[in-house]
Amino acid sequence: MRISTEGLTVRFGAVAALSQVSLEVASGERRGVIGPNGAGKTTLFNAITGDLAPSDGRVRLDGRDVSRLPSWRRARLGLSRTFQRSTLFPELTIAENLALAVRSRGGAWRFWPSRLERAVRLEVAERLAATGLAAVARRRAADISHGEQRALEIELALAARPRALLLDEPMAGLSGGERKAALERLRSLPAEVTLVIVEHDLDAVFAIAGRISVLDHGVLIADGSPAEVRADPRVQEVYLGHAG
Repeated sequence: MRISTEGLTVRFGAVAALSQVSLEVASGERRGVIGPNGAGKTTLFNAITGDLAPSDGRVRLDGRDVSRLPSWRRARLGLSRTFQRSTLFPELTIAENLALAVRSRGGAWRFWPSRLERAVRLEVAERLAATGLAAVARRRAADISHGEQRALEIELALAARPRALLLDEPMAGLSGGERKAALERLRSLPAEVTLVIVEHDLDAVFAIAGRISVLDHGVLIADGSPAEVRADPRVQEVYLGHAG
């Protein structure tokens, strides 16, 4: 899925959280979005996914203007995301959370055909194995570690079989081992799935992304390859810091 924004602006009263942001993310691209706190990164995600209506500008998915579509309709087009805060069903087990996500693809929640339950169980087992959560599959989501919750949230988003996946700080609070596992899972995504990641862990961003966009105070100040962004004087000034 190709994602593009044109002059995207989001205002909260007199404050512009985003100002005239224009991006082009190619289908299958791995894009990183970085910037200091308050730069507008999550606001950008919210505007792309439909959780916030833009004050001005356009959002397009595969060339289609979706600026006024609600988030659920954009999800139906193949757009999936995670949030900074947990969105799990805490009283359900890990396996039950995943089973709900798998079943939701068919649009049925209460009356799922019993003949398809075996397929659901098989897919859940595969996803538990892929994300390293099989050993704790029967534990409640509320009782697992923060890192395990983040891994589960990513897998829930993937269970929708998205054409584009937006991840908001997936590495936040992860241990070294958990971070390594998350990176491996993201690298294993199908090549056709577009991935956009907001992250403060720059090593993770540079390890995943082929192109990086930098926001500062709601303004796009740089957009290019990891090497170009690292060398950009303005990025060094406002975010990365001067070397030496």
